[in-house]
Amino acid sequence: MRGSHSAIVAAALTGILVGAAMVSTRAVSADASPATLAFLRYLIGLCVLAGPAWLGTRTPTRFAWKDAAVLAALGVFQFAVLIVLLNHALGVLSAATCALVFSTMPLFTMLLAVLSGQEAFSLPKLTGLVCAVSGVAVLLHGAPLGGTAGVGGGTHLGAMAALIGATVIGAVCSLLVRPLLQCYPALPTSVLAMCAAVVFLLALCATTGQPLWPSLSSTQWGHVAFIGLSSGVGYFCWLWALTRLEASRVVGFQALGPVTAAVLELLVGRQWPSWSLLMSIALVVSGLLITQQGRRPSGSGARRQPGLLEEGADHAGPGRRPAP
Repeated sequence: MRGSHSAIVAAALTGILVGAAMVSTRAVSADASPATLAFLRYLIGLCVLAGPAWLGTRTPTRFAWKDAAVLAALGVFQFAVLIVLLNHALGVLSAATCALVFSTMPLFTMLLAVLSGQEAFSLPKLTGLVCAVSGVAVLLHGAPLGGTAGVGGGTHLGAMAALIGATVIGAVCSLLVRPLLQCYPALPTSVLAMCAAVVFLLALCATTGQPLWPSLSSTQWGHVAFIGLSSGVGYFCWLWALTRLEASRVVGFQALGPVTAAVLELLVGRQWPSWSLLMSIALVVSGLLITQQGRRPSGSGARRQPGLLEEGADHAGPGRRPAP
């Protein structure tokens, strides 16, 4: 139980850091392109994780080639593609709005888990899904989606499409990475995935002519540093929690993102939350709570999922470990 409680705290910390990072991203998104900001974000995050991974491991983790390729691909989608889409949305929409839509990721995760047979469907899950989707509907009903240009030069409709795409990508990556976490420690897994994303984003910025070192004020660089730090710490906590809790339960704590973003924006005076936003947050959080209450605890702990791990189960190295 103590390990489960620690995993819950780690998952909750991830949700809080997501909301706080969205507010900081909003503060610099007008002066840095989505790809540049994503590159700096995960370069800093990689530096945060590389030191502990190098100094804290007595025996280096050996990844099977197929597993390493899968982790690298997941890292590119989880960090590069997802964050570029999210940064684009943050250039047009408010941080609280982005955090609210992004908080529906657990519902997409549960839906995909049910469709793939990883989790059983239940009425509480359906009730929570309908409640949370109703919250998003309230948000979209009050949002100007008619194609008005935003801060980043995009439209609200395009920004919302990018935001939903980032949410779905996050759900898919959460389901696919969990089986690999039953074989590899969370810290080196985080470093490998984030390193692949940094290389991809470096190539993307180089080929598209986007600056790697934008012209920002000292305050904005402080925001960038915080975003990178929160990304490194948050992703490690995310993966560490996934080794001890089921994916839908871990992702469910993304509901703390919009609450954190709304409170921070209220405190710094950037904008006051509207009644529709508050109602949307209440509906989304209520839906997630209903879903959490309806989930039955597993008596056997995390199970090895079929597919990714089956092919690499016979070539365990010093860094591999069996499923708990």
